Amino acid sequence: MRVRKVLWGLWVLVAFSACKKPEDASGPPAGAVGEQAPGAPDGVVEAGPYTVTKEKLDAYVGYQRRMLEVYGSLMKGLQNLGALVDAGTPEAMAAAREGLKVVEAKAKAEAEARREAQLSEADVNGIAEVVTAVVSQRQLGRTLQYEEELKKLEALQAKLPPEQQQGMAPQVASMRAQVEAFQTLADARRDYGDANIDVVLTREEDLIQNYQEMIRVFTGTRR
Repeated sequence: MRVRKVLWGLWVLVAFSACKKPEDASGPPAGAVGEQAPGAPDGVVEAGPYTVTKEKLDAYVGYQRRMLEVYGSLMKGLQNLGALVDAGTPEAMAAAREGLKVVEAKAKAEAEARREAQLSEADVNGIAEVVTAVVSQRQLGRTLQYEEELKKLEALQAKLPPEQQQGMAPQVASMRAQVEAFQTLADARRDYGDANIDVVLTREEDLIQNYQEMIRVFTGTRR
């Protein structure tokens, strides 16, 4: 059991340590870095929402695809430790400790992928925050199937007598508002601004595809 916990910890580190900056009380949080203030000393930036440009978003999509290859390779390496863990041999713990090197390898691969894409760590973190807001809201909308539920509710309302239709009107209006919010990405627009969301939507299909592929990588169902 102890060895399995070690491997599970390794998986979590690989999955959730993507491009995190070391904590620094004197600096702004990752993903909330703006442009360097005019006349400010080198390295000093203004806090504020990250501005996503089409050029950097395109580079980020390429960065994501490169990291899919990296994550696939790293997850395969972790899965290869499973046989030793199941065997319960002394070699299992040694292999698990060796597996800690995947975290270091991942960090190096991320840095190389950023260089190839000509993106800074602040770029990756800032773009990722906006992209995540868009993709997660799209995925939630699909999961909850609000559009389908609205159609069913409207169809039911249409079959009712006029007085009962009026009674259902508030419920239908509420559901319609929910659907509109998911379609327009109202929450993401409120948090990150229309300009950022509109830029991200130019690559929506690619970003959702990369997200789905990443899920397959981490769940071991990659095609």
